[in-house]
Amino acid sequence: MQLVSFQTMKVVFFGSLVATLAACSSSGEKNRQAERNFDYLEATQVEPLAIPAGVNPPEYSSEFVIPEPKPDSEELFGREVDVRAPVQVIPLIAGSRIEDTDDGLIFWFDILQAESAVETQSTMMQTISDYIAYRKSTVVQRDDQQAFIASDWLVDRETVEGNWWLFSSDTVMEQRQKFTYQLEVKPHGRTAGLRVSFIDGEIYRDGNDEALELDDFDKQRLAVVELNRLIGYVNDRREELEAQLAEQREQTRIAAMSESEKEQLFDETVSLVLVNDSGASYFKARADMEKTMKRLRLVLPLAGFTITDYIANSGSLYLTYDRPPEQILETYGLTTMEFEEKDYLFTVGSNGNVTQITLADAEGVVLKPSEVKALYPYLAILMKMGIDTSDSLSR
Repeated sequence: MQLVSFQTMKVVFFGSLVATLAACSSSGEKNRQAERNFDYLEATQVEPLAIPAGVNPPEYSSEFVIPEPKPDSEELFGREVDVRAPVQVIPLIAGSRIEDTDDGLIFWFDILQAESAVETQSTMMQTISDYIAYRKSTVVQRDDQQAFIASDWLVDRETVEGNWWLFSSDTVMEQRQKFTYQLEVKPHGRTAGLRVSFIDGEIYRDGNDEALELDDFDKQRLAVVELNRLIGYVNDRREELEAQLAEQREQTRIAAMSESEKEQLFDETVSLVLVNDSGASYFKARADMEKTMKRLRLVLPLAGFTITDYIANSGSLYLTYDRPPEQILETYGLTTMEFEEKDYLFTVGSNGNVTQITLADAEGVVLKPSEVKALYPYLAILMKMGIDTSDSLSR
């Protein structure tokens, strides 16, 4: 589910960039995460624990040791303190996770339609390049072997309205940044990781360059902001990417088929017609007996029917219905299919070019017209669309 659009994120993060870059010009030690007050400056160290003779002392950690206050001339208070809200990675994509490494944050997410690491890497490298182009910038370096991309300047502009009563005019804010994008793909190919690093930044007010002093904290914040924008772009295109992978795989499968297999796959001559006659309903297939039976044997398992027996001289197909896996139902658009799970008897007969299919329960009682009508749309779709020779046929 898409929670926030990329366009919305773009507006939100522009304000974050202004706050980040505007705070970069201050010098001195920065107390970025101070809360409420500065009483901690008056705190004193706790006296060390007295250890009796002959007792092994416990292990100590300096993690929570309060540093000594600096001289008054070096302390920062009020507006001089650089306090900003933490920048968090926004996990728009369901099932994603964040990993904090020595080289920066990695955003991991799943690509369900992927079948190989090569396929995923190729698709995601192109997606990152498309994102940079969407930002009206260019790729200055791309290494497909290392799954690495570097951008040229990414430019954001915003006009800040002036106050007429203060006789101040509008100000044009322009921010330029460069980033590198590192892609990582798990060996199975279904999980990809994105890491963004800040390289350079400039800020302009009404065309005047303003120098930036960036430390590691500033760079990390800007890298997270950019990572969130990239995540928003990937999230907006995720359905398209999944469909693209599925289409590429289907084209590869078809390309490997023989001409006879292709002909059979795209054969739409076996179409079903629902017939209502004297209070009874049945199907007519516009094909001969041989072609109809061949298609039925292939498509019935997709609809959830297991063929337990077939008596050729009477055309009797003994079936057991069990709702198929959701993946198969979704693939063929059968997600709303509801049919009672029990045994059935389909009787197939032909007069030449037309084949009739009568549906009954295990005792031979013909199904009600409402039951036949409920099954018709799904069998009609499968009979007409052709066969699928993939492993999804085996259950």
